[in-house]
Amino acid sequence: MNEQQVIDLLNDSSKYTFEKEKDNFSRYDAFCKENGVMLEIKCRRAFYDDTLIEKMKYDWNTQYANDNNYKFMYAVSMPKDGKETVYIFKPAELDISWFTKKLPAQTDFGRKEWIDKEIAYIPIVDAVATRG
Repeated sequence: MNEQQVIDLLNDSSKYTFEKEKDNFSRYDAFCKENGVMLEIKCRRAFYDDTLIEKMKYDWNTQYANDNNYKFMYAVSMPKDGKETVYIFKPAELDISWFTKKLPAQTDFGRKEWIDKEIAYIPIVDAVATRG
């Protein structure tokens, strides 16, 4: 599943009308103007009981949402039981414990060096909704 497919699924099955951000360097992936919701999307290739969130993205998106009276949501797609499932989180409502871990600078786009990243794992049972 890619970002546009996640957006389409959420738009078809919820009250949201997300539009993909046109700026490739935006720190969030989609926005719903009617509801003032910023959406960060992660498309995973494998299923995990806990999903990763980066503190740098969390901090920036949370601050930007607060400064502009928006809501920040985090959507993660993963294959489960032979189909793609999207887990939707409201990060501001989660009890997050951050730690540092060596991870690839980027999973895609060719930057394969390992760097320290401040991250947290969010249990998928903390998702406020699932779609799939």
